[in-house]
Amino acid sequence: MNDELHQRYPLTMAAFAAMGADDHLERVMRLDAVWHDIRQAVAANQPDPRQRSAWREIAASEFANSLEMARLGWRVLVCDRGEVGCAHREWNISRYELQALVAGGSWSWDELQSVIMNEYADGIVRFFAPNDDAITLHLPEVLNVAIDAGALLRLARTKFLQAGGEIRDYRVFGEVVASAHEADGVLLHVTTPEQTSERYQARLIVDGMGTVSPLSLQRFGGRPYAGVCPTVGTVASGFAEGTAANEHNRDLGDILLTIADAQKTQQYMWEGFPGRDDELTVYLFYYDTLHPGKKSDRPTPNLLELFEDYFALLPDYKRSEGAVHHHKPVYGYIPARHSLRRMEAPLLCGVLPIGDAAAQQSPLTFCGFGSHVRNLRRTTGLLDLLLREKSEMSDLLALVTSYQANVSLNWVFSRFMQPWGDADNDVNQLQGYFMHLLARRGTDFATRFFRDEMRWSDYHKMVLGMLVAYPKIMGIAGKVLQVRGCTQWFFDYVRFTGDGMLAAAGRLIGMTVLQRMALDLPVTWRIRLLAKIAEWQVMGWDH
Repeated sequence: MNDELHQRYPLTMAAFAAMGADDHLERVMRLDAVWHDIRQAVAANQPDPRQRSAWREIAASEFANSLEMARLGWRVLVCDRGEVGCAHREWNISRYELQALVAGGSWSWDELQSVIMNEYADGIVRFFAPNDDAITLHLPEVLNVAIDAGALLRLARTKFLQAGGEIRDYRVFGEVVASAHEADGVLLHVTTPEQTSERYQARLIVDGMGTVSPLSLQRFGGRPYAGVCPTVGTVASGFAEGTAANEHNRDLGDILLTIADAQKTQQYMWEGFPGRDDELTVYLFYYDTLHPGKKSDRPTPNLLELFEDYFALLPDYKRSEGAVHHHKPVYGYIPARHSLRRMEAPLLCGVLPIGDAAAQQSPLTFCGFGSHVRNLRRTTGLLDLLLREKSEMSDLLALVTSYQANVSLNWVFSRFMQPWGDADNDVNQLQGYFMHLLARRGTDFATRFFRDEMRWSDYHKMVLGMLVAYPKIMGIAGKVLQVRGCTQWFFDYVRFTGDGMLAAAGRLIGMTVLQRMALDLPVTWRIRLLAKIAEWQVMGWDH
């Protein structure tokens, strides 16, 4: 097996060996195996025949929820297949979004400052164009704070235990059994390292098992997501430093870049953000969709194949003056759903999905960490209210979500990040026009778009602006989205407009007045109104 891997992925195997990352290699292979099954089942329009237990590490977003709930006085137990508080991705976020952690009361700025590796002055978005004709979009307040994920998780674990939380490391998920009597809650079965079984009874199970959560697979019949970004990279050092595009600038983050037209059958995207000292966290990824009957003459590389391309193409992204030292791998399948409906499938009884298991982050920017942090007070506040009102087994549980109406509509944009024709420059050419449009609208406009604060008027201006600047978009949209996709977009746009009108009415009444009104409503309507207000506040639609 190892000989075959060395022959197929020589660069990857050499790099993983140098990093001492054999355990990560096993995780990558496990993720690839699960996603292969999912892709095959979705393409054949068949449910996944297996419910595989492929827990990933608990991410900070899920751990942050657990910490907040423990601080509010609830008894919380966190289990994980590995050690609770590990991660295989690094994170970046804006200082504005980090404020949500401080506002929650569990964190101080001094504590967060200790896990901030770097805060750079500017971030850029740029799509490749021949003759250096690409426009560069400057976004100084988007994803400009690099977080030490390991340090943040270790601190979160300590704070969680101090708040009375309980942890069980190395527990493999077995099953969840819902009682016929709501008062009995749900029963969680896990397996210990000694292959013994443990059972835990709870009022609610919070599913933070990530992209390949078996509970999410069961809920959606083996089709958990419509969009996904296979993502790989490393935390590395040794790049040449300077201000050129292919040099490491410690004061500049690459938010979204292409450095060439479609390569290896896909349009590869790059992200890079400076860390401590001369370290740079680099990601290579591409956009893909999963839907029944999908046929494509473009192969979709799995994580191992993508890693091999990453190590081969990395010198084209950032040059070095010697050997690049790779410190740790980062990887994952980052999911999103493509819909304006808040709940496409009923929740499993007694189970609340969060993080990647819920896939409510933007299907364009895929910023799951930022999405969950922004919505932390919203989700924990609503969950606390539901538990106190003993309504956690009702349909109201679906309101505890990071869903944003102004984010879900971005599934349309993500479709145009995938090659659709015979020309390798399809994506870059179209996105070049879009970058010109955003640049003309100004930094604040572009910042709202990339920070998931898009207003209805913003979306309207972008759609009309593209029609004027690039009329060919109509024909391209028909080819990319086809009749079904165009129809879905139309009705999504109508729903989005309805959300915008409802928010406008809410602003006329006043958010403070609405919150006071909610106190006098029956619990069902009180929770629904408070959930809507919280969503508007996160989106910036409350003012």
